[in-house]
Amino acid sequence: MKRTLIHAAFGTVAICCAAWGVSSWVRLQHAVQINRAIAAVSAPAPANAAKPGSQDERAGDDEAPQVRLARATMLSKAGAYDAAARLYNGLIHESRLDDLGRAALYDLGNMYLREGSGDGGARVLRSISMVNEAKARYRIVLRSTPGDWDARYNLERALWLAPETQSALDQPDVKEQHNVKLRDAQSMDLP
Repeated sequence: MKRTLIHAAFGTVAICCAAWGVSSWVRLQHAVQINRAIAAVSAPAPANAAKPGSQDERAGDDEAPQVRLARATMLSKAGAYDAAARLYNGLIHESRLDDLGRAALYDLGNMYLREGSGDGGARVLRSISMVNEAKARYRIVLRSTPGDWDARYNLERALWLAPETQSALDQPDVKEQHNVKLRDAQSMDLP
């Protein structure tokens, strides 16, 4: 009786270990497949990416979300900002608060920040609006994960590029605050 109980316990443990091993193998094969698809993503020329119905936009619907994130990153680095923004926004709407959605928000903010700070003075109003869009994306990321230091750093960088309040500029200098002037007072009236 004792021997059968030990064999049954050993058999149960062996079956559980085998099931865990099979599930790990399946997850590994899925990860390998996704990594191969990500490696196969190549950035098209910006002229091709701007065309509606291009291969990148059609392939985006049936691909894994990780592959679409990699494709959007490649498009943004290639300069196809509109196509990349569509892919990022699709990922954000699909997976709002999980890791992939936060990564898409962060990358979209980076794209807007790059686009806004890259032009210099050529398109000032567009630059300011792009930096403001980047700030909004970084704030959404920070609401869900306050400890994301990359998003904090980039938000601070965006705030340096486009400050939000003018109150710091309106406040008088420290020297001016210490200079007290009295009305209708003559210097000879003071002791």
